[in-house]
Amino acid sequence: MIINLWLLPIALLLLWLPRQWFRLGGKVAVFAGAGGNGQSNRRRRRGPTEERDKIDVSLKLKDEVSKARNWIDLVRALIGGIALTQVCFSVAPDATEGTAAQLFVIESLILFTAVLIQTIRLENRFSLVAPVFFILGLSFALIGWKAALFAVVGIWTLNLVLPGAGVFLFFFAALEICFGLLLGASLTSVALAASLSILPFFFSAVTKRPLVRLNKKTKSRR
Repeated sequence: MIINLWLLPIALLLLWLPRQWFRLGGKVAVFAGAGGNGQSNRRRRRGPTEERDKIDVSLKLKDEVSKARNWIDLVRALIGGIALTQVCFSVAPDATEGTAAQLFVIESLILFTAVLIQTIRLENRFSLVAPVFFILGLSFALIGWKAALFAVVGIWTLNLVLPGAGVFLFFFAALEICFGLLLGASLTSVALAASLSILPFFFSAVTKRPLVRLNKKTKSRR
């Protein structure tokens, strides 16, 4: 196994850099009221649109594509994923199956860690955010652009009837399996991509904490 020691740190930086470090003022939308003396004042200032947004955890395509950080997530996941799986490591043609399996485990651990870093928030309190665009970017790197494109178009079409981000990721994993296998992606790549997509949903169920979406319109005021 040959490791590209100068490119691997760049790939890890792209994949492991927390999304909140790109923040220009956006906050995680909180769907439960917070205590405090200023709560009544904030409630009086909140309009009907903000009230609906507070309780609505579904994803809106128009809102999501308008956020620059979503596109940053998609591009860095795509570039980092391609670098990790195709450039950073190489295996000699005469390598044993054990070496290939070891490489797959290393890549999987790096990607699972990346998704968990993008999912977990440890700011004012422990919370979970659905890294939707980050996972969409990884899908292009893992199952190929054709299968990923069909899966992305399919999930945003289904999203019209999906209740929230967690279910969104669950069904996206199913679409990755269907289109990935149909369009010739390897079984291991499809399994890894689907596992990464469902990881936030599974982690949310284990920790009994909901996945929330980022909403730049809902900001905390001090």
